[in-house]
Amino acid sequence: MSHNEITTTMFSVAPPYDMVYKNESTDQPVGPHSHNAVELYYTLTDLPDVLLNDKVLEVKAGTLLVIPTFCTHQLYHEAGKVYERYIFSINTQWLDAVFCEGAKEFSYLKDAPSPLILYPDSEKKMELKEKFDNLLTYEDKNTIEALYAFLDTLSFIHLMTKTLNIKKKQELPISPSQKKVNDIIGFLHEHLKENITISDISEHFYLNSDYLARLFKSHMHISIGRYILLQKISEAERMLRNGSTVSEVQEELGYSSYAYFFKSFKKITGMSPSRYRSRYNIN
Repeated sequence: MSHNEITTTMFSVAPPYDMVYKNESTDQPVGPHSHNAVELYYTLTDLPDVLLNDKVLEVKAGTLLVIPTFCTHQLYHEAGKVYERYIFSINTQWLDAVFCEGAKEFSYLKDAPSPLILYPDSEKKMELKEKFDNLLTYEDKNTIEALYAFLDTLSFIHLMTKTLNIKKKQELPISPSQKKVNDIIGFLHEHLKENITISDISEHFYLNSDYLARLFKSHMHISIGRYILLQKISEAERMLRNGSTVSEVQEELGYSSYAYFFKSFKKITGMSPSRYRSRYNIN
């Protein structure tokens, strides 16, 4: 290449983030789900029964949850209760496009196996709230001012992940029944690629099948079968985005036929596996 030649890298322009504040009750709380984008959830309300991928635990007000992409989670579930929170969603494709190799610094946002749970002190809580409130003032998120505020907030949180005491989920308040459900979830993750039944799970834990189903649903607020489906499809989305073919995903996740995989995937995502793969520009 001569010194006169110029190369350019093209990427689609999209808002790097979304910021919302909510202080309201809901008649129909969102069930366990996952996102393509990373979600930073700053709760100002105690959350007694939070699902974070493979654990159910208690989260106190003033906690910042850094939930990576494709992490199945449910943060609140009680209808009629007021939940106050900030939700800061980050476009990880934007990070990849802008920071390129430097985006590896933010691997905890999209590649981490588990969420981070951060406990800011009083001073940092106030500063974090101020930064979130500032982001809420920008309607156009593609302006220089909004971009500066976004990067300033991202830098502040990034530094918090390096300097704050990040408690392991095992050290957080977990009741005996939550511990039992966590053990069940761990077993399900270990056997996610197999076609296990409730009877298999009951036999492994020496529990009555009906009791096990009730215990699981009392904390997870969905059935065991529904949870397995959500985890399988979340893993399928991750694999498709990382370049796996539809047939490779179907086989890897233990689906006996394409028709069954197609039906399950479309039920959760609203589109076929092949369309999902094409939508994210994977050849």
